[in-house]
Amino acid sequence: MDVVTTKEAAKRLGVSDVAVRKMLKSGRLTDMGMVGHTILIDPASLHRALESGKRSGRLWTPKTAWAALCLLSGDKAPWIESTSRYRLTRRLRDLNPGEVQQLARNRAEVKRYRATPTAVDALQEALIPTAGAALRNNEIAHRFGLAGGGGFFDGYATPGDGSKIAAALGMVDDPSGNVTIRETSLSEPFVEQTTPLAAIAVDLMDSLATRERSAGMRVLEELLNG
Repeated sequence: MDVVTTKEAAKRLGVSDVAVRKMLKSGRLTDMGMVGHTILIDPASLHRALESGKRSGRLWTPKTAWAALCLLSGDKAPWIESTSRYRLTRRLRDLNPGEVQQLARNRAEVKRYRATPTAVDALQEALIPTAGAALRNNEIAHRFGLAGGGGFFDGYATPGDGSKIAAALGMVDDPSGNVTIRETSLSEPFVEQTTPLAAIAVDLMDSLATRERSAGMRVLEELLNG
């Protein structure tokens, strides 16, 4: 089977159709387009979601998710109160990489596009790279034991900016496209114009590529145990 429907995905995951649509919006499942009014889902992303399992507990809010990822990366996360920061730090000691990945799902809304090589080059300056795009930095590539490639981009933008940039560069919506834009409501984690290391790791864990997922999990586990 090349694709599955939202109804089939909901049945296999043991969740509602609404939950599946939320998973598509967060990027946990990959939208492969539509046939009539039916959304088709990439089976590899469904398999990945099944592997991660259903974990109990409410997802973190974007502020808490980014605070957790920044704390793991050695940053202070000043946008949350000291008591909340203390509780979050203690909780992180009891979590594994898969649980952090799940709890941080609300960190951004994921949108995918098809872009020309010229547009991809322009995105290097317009957005803040993460996942595979962040690996073009030699230090980050060395930390993950991976090499960055070309022809694609994955990066963060504030709400609405990603869509505006995509329109300006003539990019088109494409669930299997070569550009991933993650729109997040917080700007504080990116004051250094870089993505926190733990966020890069979690974004790599969302990849359909086994090697990238494994590298992201390894680094996140190191950060949790550090």
